[in-house]
Amino acid sequence: MCAKDVKYRKIEEDIIEAIKEGRLRPGDRIDSESVLKQRYGVSTITVRRAFSDLISQGYLNGVQGVGTFVAKKQMIRALTSISFSEELLEQKYVIDLYVDAIEEIIDKRISGALDIPPEQSVIRVKRVRMANEEPVAYHISYIDSRILSLKQAQEIYERKSFYKTLDAMGRKPTWAVENYSVRDVTDAHISELMGIPKGNSAFFIKRTAYNDEDKVVEYSETYFHKDWYSVNVTIKI
Repeated sequence: MCAKDVKYRKIEEDIIEAIKEGRLRPGDRIDSESVLKQRYGVSTITVRRAFSDLISQGYLNGVQGVGTFVAKKQMIRALTSISFSEELLEQKYVIDLYVDAIEEIIDKRISGALDIPPEQSVIRVKRVRMANEEPVAYHISYIDSRILSLKQAQEIYERKSFYKTLDAMGRKPTWAVENYSVRDVTDAHISELMGIPKGNSAFFIKRTAYNDEDKVVEYSETYFHKDWYSVNVTIKI
């Protein structure tokens, strides 16, 4: 192994160690190339190779013209649970929920998605899912008011979970169909709550959730912050 290899790996090892020990946290800016060149007595090429390796390994993110930063740990969905909060807990995240609004509405489009009469009122629950004190997703859930009344929905404030509230009433869905796409965030309010510049893209998921009798329980639309979200799918042949 040549001296140059040792030097770029030393830079990598030191940065990884600082991340694992918490001295560098997600979003922190890494010292510039010039600072690291002087500290380690190496060339620009050596520092850039270390950065390139750490970016490819998911430790760092490079922003052209701005700098290099510690990457955020993505929440990787394995689609093992119908509850998003349960998946976050399984991955050791500290979770919280900010309830944006709970209201009763009439909406023909939503009634169609829920397979209920168009004149039937619907409970709409808007909320922000937090992970490690950062916004990960903006959920908008719709449910027939005959399944969950406006008064019952208020329990979401205390339980900090839409599905825990349904489960406590014996109405939690058991399976779901999801449609994934990418959509620009055009709503200024959602943009502000999610920390996503208006007009920027996010993962957009439409979900229809069913009970054991294959009846629709919930229809939802969710914006996931793309810096925090990815999906793993296992396919057996």
